[in-house]
Amino acid sequence: MSFCSFSSQLIAENQTAVDNLFITSFMPSAPSECIKVYLYGLFICSVANPVHNTLEEFSKTLGMSESDIESAFVYWQDKGLVQILDTIPFEVRFLPVKNSLIKHPKIKDGKYNSFNLQAQEIITGRMITPNEYYEYYAVMESLKIEPSAMIMIIKYCVDLKGDNVGYAYILTVAKNWAQEGVTTAKGVEEKLLDYQKDNDDISLVAKSMGIKRALDLFEKDLFKKWQNMGFETNVINYVAKTQKKSKNSVSFKYLDVIFEKYYTMRLFTILDIEQYEEQKSHLFDLAKNICKNLGVYYENVEPVVENYIATWKNMGFDDDTLLTISNYCFKNSVRTLEYMDKQILKFFKLGIVTVDSLNSYFNDILDTENKIKDILTKLGTQRNVNNIDRDMYASWLNNNISSDLVDYAIEVAKDKPNAMAFMNKLLLSWHNDGIKTVDEAKAHAPKKVETKAVQKRNYDNREYTQNEINSLFTNLDEVEI
Repeated sequence: MSFCSFSSQLIAENQTAVDNLFITSFMPSAPSECIKVYLYGLFICSVANPVHNTLEEFSKTLGMSESDIESAFVYWQDKGLVQILDTIPFEVRFLPVKNSLIKHPKIKDGKYNSFNLQAQEIITGRMITPNEYYEYYAVMESLKIEPSAMIMIIKYCVDLKGDNVGYAYILTVAKNWAQEGVTTAKGVEEKLLDYQKDNDDISLVAKSMGIKRALDLFEKDLFKKWQNMGFETNVINYVAKTQKKSKNSVSFKYLDVIFEKYYTMRLFTILDIEQYEEQKSHLFDLAKNICKNLGVYYENVEPVVENYIATWKNMGFDDDTLLTISNYCFKNSVRTLEYMDKQILKFFKLGIVTVDSLNSYFNDILDTENKIKDILTKLGTQRNVNNIDRDMYASWLNNNISSDLVDYAIEVAKDKPNAMAFMNKLLLSWHNDGIKTVDEAKAHAPKKVETKAVQKRNYDNREYTQNEINSLFTNLDEVEI
């Protein structure tokens, strides 16, 4: 159900806009049945009600057969007012009326005479209109498709769909293949040979799905897509069988959604998929508990499982660790799955996937916080640890400055204005001069370390209480990991 929608009364009282160009340039010469179909189609587009937006409902409302409605749309397609996107199921897109009045580009006389004859010999179920020819020309010219390659594509589409195949289908195939770099007769031949190699495997999958008709190009392309994603034929056939068994009827489009899901979840083998399906109930419960800990609610947690939980589990995180992290997220007042995912990726890079390793990590953070707090206290600074303090302390560790030298720097900087900044400059100055011991520091002629008592440092305004530190999670975003 849509979040927002018009009431049926408002829809009935509203208006459907009809372009004046349609009235002046097309309506006078158009058959009445075609006008009826076009106007009702405009109305359905504006209402955007999926219940009524089907060929079957169209037929019932207008009192016309489905084939007559399809013929009417073919008429308007030839006029350039609509585009038939597919024939099974029938799908139409309305186009701007002004576009249909644009003159076709000039084609050199005789350039496509041979193409025209060959195309009409292949498409025997209907006459090819001038507009259809121009559509072929435009695609060949813009995408650099050889006429011989287009003829091969037309023949293959006719073999699949019958000799009355719509040219929208043919052009869609041609455009898709051109995007793959298939624009020559040799390229089309190789493409078709590639299909032929997979015919036995695809036929096996189709049989498992209960499909007895010939498969179209888009279904074959989906099969090839699944293979390119990393799914073996036996896995594809297994999924087809299990889905057919559970739903009685499945399509390639439906299976594509399933394989997209498995790909996202990194489930590529039959064993992986079986284990996931067996554990799905458990994963759903885990997802609900994590959402509860975060303080968020999803009526359907399946997307949570597919997009987050299954991925985290495949990364090696156990249930207790995930629940612990979700609790920490809640305490940190950042209560979204996206934020939790960000933290989990950080932990994964550090090899932290268990509760023990997580607690050890937090203990290290807390130990560092206590050390920095102790330094501030010795310097005579009574405030909480902030990001700048952490960055300074980290630089001392990274530069292998000894604890003895740190203690001596504390004595020198104690009670100075901006004592922590003074101490940091002092330590870095010693490090740059190669001073590593307290004796060397005492013997070294000290450089003037300038500070301004009134200088305002760009300290992080967000300071942390001891309770926040004890939560062990509040430092995740502040500490570089």
